[in-house]
Amino acid sequence: MKSVDRKVFKNIKIALVGCALVASPLALGEASPAPQATGSATLEQELGYYYGYSFGNMLKQSQSSDVDLESLLTGLKDAVADQPPALDGDARARMYDVIRQRQAAARAEQEQAVAMQAQAALEASSAFLAENAAREGVSVTASGLQYEVIEDVAGETAGASDVVSVNYRGTFVNGEVFDQSADTPVTFGLQQVIPGWTEGLQLMSPGDRFRFFLPPDLAYGAASVGKIPPNSALIFDVELVSVERAEP
Repeated sequence: MKSVDRKVFKNIKIALVGCALVASPLALGEASPAPQATGSATLEQELGYYYGYSFGNMLKQSQSSDVDLESLLTGLKDAVADQPPALDGDARARMYDVIRQRQAAARAEQEQAVAMQAQAALEASSAFLAENAAREGVSVTASGLQYEVIEDVAGETAGASDVVSVNYRGTFVNGEVFDQSADTPVTFGLQQVIPGWTEGLQLMSPGDRFRFFLPPDLAYGAASVGKIPPNSALIFDVELVSVERAEP
């Protein structure tokens, strides 16, 4: 048991060295600049300060800033000196139990915050789509997909199994662009994309330009994907360039 605990404390020592090696003005905190050199501090003292400062920032980020600092220093000294941890079996069990409890509480707090953000986003998306559906020129399908025809070219529409090439731009409801095609069209099968695109592109024929307004359940739902937060309503300006028919 002692050998395992010594490894744990050695890992703390390694973490301290790692913190110091990557320390930068940002990592050390702009609000609390390093103390001015007095001319009497040795290199070892300055390194010790920066090790401690970096480790203190790491403690804050891990929500462990309420540890007893005197005990922390004693533990650091023992670890550096390769001394066995001065904890009996009961103390180690309590320590590990507290760590597990804090980790569980931090996870629960984070999950609750994410759930609240997702709920707020869902309400905002629903409000936007309700208002948008009432605008002149906006059509709404049975699934809830909203679309606006920008340019309509006569022709045969795409099928559910076809491969299409499109130019597109995706924005949030506030107009911020989160994705767009480059200089060349993007090609994909209609069964390989989000439901709103699979449905919407089947309303289009080559040369058409539509604007899709996707409810979250026709986009990425409650998942967070790249820059897209959970429960986001999304807007896509899409030009259907070409359709390749599926093999019979």
